[in-house]
Amino acid sequence: MQALKLIPEDLPNEYRLLVACARRVLTGQQLEQAEAAITAGLDWDLLSRLAREHGLSPLLYSHLQRHFPLAVASRQEHRLKLFETGVRNLSLSAALLNILEALRNAGIRALAYKGPTLAAALYGDIAWREISDLDILIDRPSFPAAREVLSGLGYQPSGNPPASGHSRKQEDARLRSDCECEFYSADGQVTVDLHWQITAPHLAQRFSFDDLWDRHRMVTLGQKSVPTFSAEDTALVLAVHGGKHLWDRLGWLADFAESVRKGLDWPALLLRARAARAERMLLLAFALAEDIMQIEIPCQFSSAIREDSVVQSVAATIAKRLFEDKHGKTNSDAEESSLRWLTLVQLADRRWDGIRSAGRFALGFGLREWQAVRLPDSLFPFYRLVRMATVLRSIPAFCFPGRRASRNSG
Repeated sequence: MQALKLIPEDLPNEYRLLVACARRVLTGQQLEQAEAAITAGLDWDLLSRLAREHGLSPLLYSHLQRHFPLAVASRQEHRLKLFETGVRNLSLSAALLNILEALRNAGIRALAYKGPTLAAALYGDIAWREISDLDILIDRPSFPAAREVLSGLGYQPSGNPPASGHSRKQEDARLRSDCECEFYSADGQVTVDLHWQITAPHLAQRFSFDDLWDRHRMVTLGQKSVPTFSAEDTALVLAVHGGKHLWDRLGWLADFAESVRKGLDWPALLLRARAARAERMLLLAFALAEDIMQIEIPCQFSSAIREDSVVQSVAATIAKRLFEDKHGKTNSDAEESSLRWLTLVQLADRRWDGIRSAGRFALGFGLREWQAVRLPDSLFPFYRLVRMATVLRSIPAFCFPGRRASRNSG
């Protein structure tokens, strides 16, 4: 069955080269595509900027140095970039190992994902993936103890007030309505995203920490083994992560494609996607990866994509935005938020999931409301009114996203 046609025919050479190099191993076909893009002529400054924006600088420069060394402009600059990425990722890996050991000593089950662990599992080299922070998943009841462990290692929670300064009701509400909390090292060099759920509760997707833990595997990082998701859970979590951000970066799609390229237990993956209410998220990831990253997918997934008009429509919209040069564009946060939210509601596996997700989003409150209005715990229920007022103010931009842009352009 023929794949969707998502890549524009007039795609600039810089994007063609990025797509060709967005993988661990280049086949003969990708080598030909890369050579054709280089021969046709490149704007190297534009290429470097796009590689940064899409998180593909390490893969791009590594493949250029290996396969097209004579074509690389400013080779010393690229070598320096790769060296800096490698040093940064080594430092983050050491920090991750230190945190995981401290959590284990405290009796806290923790799964590392994305970051150095994903780089090692997918690419075999932590220098081949850009890493900005560390992501660790724990079960929700362990959050207070895990926060104390991080505090003992010198990490401080973000927020105003910080997570450690929340009232009891605020902390209880945040654990129910959010999915993560950021912590920063004392020198500001390391950011840790401590998750107690994969996605925020107002989204439709659901994951069980106990199930993820029971299926976990160990990945070698340096000289130590690190617990992370099983291969199938890794692919599903990457699909959900990319989907909730509307696949705004090619690097995320490269990660997903790499996670499924070696073959998985496809029936198990489908069952887990359905159990997590993330089947459409998975189909969207497959639709994008099949056409853009040129991976082969099982017939059961390709057939499901062709039968789902929502997945096809969203994939086409995302692909168009993915290859737009966003430099200098001025879409407002409200416009971007409305587009993202409406798309996520569309991608819910069942209509009721989408309706319930929208309701939770409208009625749920958290850090933004606590920062806007300071109320004692005795008046805590009134934060729901503050949230509703915030949502009502956003309705015009939500329903008429183009109106503000038209006024601004005048």
